[in-house]
Amino acid sequence: MKRLGCIVLVMGCGFQSNGRDTPIDGNSPGLDAAADAGAADAMPDARVCFGSGLVQVCLARAPGPPITYSGTSSLDTSRAASCTQTAPQTGGPELCVIAATSITVGGTLTVTGTRPLVLIGADSVSVLGTLDLSSTTSTTPRRTGAGGNPGQPLCVNPAAPENDNGGAGGGAGASLGTKGGDGGTGDLNNSGTPANGSARGGVASAALGAPALLRGGCRGGNGGDADAQHRGGAGGDGGGAVYLIAGNTITVSGDVFASGAGGDTTPNTGGAEQGGGGGGTGGMIGLDAPTVSVSGHVVANGGGGGGGGALNGGTAGGDGTTASWNTRAASGSPGTGGTGSVAAGAPGTAIKLVDMLKGGDADAGGGGGGGGLGIIWIDGKLDSAVMMISPAPAPH
Repeated sequence: MKRLGCIVLVMGCGFQSNGRDTPIDGNSPGLDAAADAGAADAMPDARVCFGSGLVQVCLARAPGPPITYSGTSSLDTSRAASCTQTAPQTGGPELCVIAATSITVGGTLTVTGTRPLVLIGADSVSVLGTLDLSSTTSTTPRRTGAGGNPGQPLCVNPAAPENDNGGAGGGAGASLGTKGGDGGTGDLNNSGTPANGSARGGVASAALGAPALLRGGCRGGNGGDADAQHRGGAGGDGGGAVYLIAGNTITVSGDVFASGAGGDTTPNTGGAEQGGGGGGTGGMIGLDAPTVSVSGHVVANGGGGGGGGALNGGTAGGDGTTASWNTRAASGSPGTGGTGSVAAGAPGTAIKLVDMLKGGDADAGGGGGGGGLGIIWIDGKLDSAVMMISPAPAPH
């Protein structure tokens, strides 16, 4: 199989790749020599290493009994107690690893926190319900999926829009698997300060290449400020990151979501010509098993841009779509009141829908750009007659 990257996370055991997700025996001369030398920390019994591609994990001990998540529950990866163990990544965020002989998500499991999530089933991982690592602007409070917004250098911040009390520029959408959209231009009629023309919108960064590690999506750029009291809308958070590893089969008949949040606005400050926030990107979903069967949804779409402010504020962009996997998140509506033109945000992204991502231009505040797609990474044979996956998966 093609291999573009590899992370080896050694947690108290020897590791060698067997090219598939089956547990690795780890019976090497180096380990025998260490044992003969009377190493202070005895190696655990073998068969505790898993993963064939981008993420490879050696556990401190053999996986425990089956785990089932039923009903409606939540998991916070920031709490080490939520994890079987945590594992470092060179150049990336620490991982929350949960391991068992089999793992089943039967209800709705919402996952937040700073660490990306890795689920390891020595035999199988099954998602029959909903595994949700999406980020949201529409909820109170806003929610960030586990591992979302890893910051620089994993995310390249969009160039900031210009501030202008006659109509600030919109924030750019974030980029990951695909490029986000630029923010819209504000103050087209040059009615405000500074009196040097219109206010440029934020500029989106380039899409990133093939991933070298497990990471979440990126945050959209903030909209430009009208003045110190009337700030631009906040950028939408990037979607979270989750990686499923199984010794035999991964089955997704339910949903795995890691979409980005919509760009926000500041409607409670009277509008005052602020720029709308840019949408967040989708996050990252990985599936690694000899057989991967998907009859449900696997989605990491980008959020829509927030609407530009006028006399009244606009509305936030829609959160990245999930069950409506092949449609875009809605664009934020522009503010109302005053004179001159107003600007909507851009829509979000979904599979084959990555155009028209620039926020609207206006005499008032510019609209936020749409967020780019995330990444779906598959190691193994994808056995699915009908796929509801966005973006298109990258098999290896």
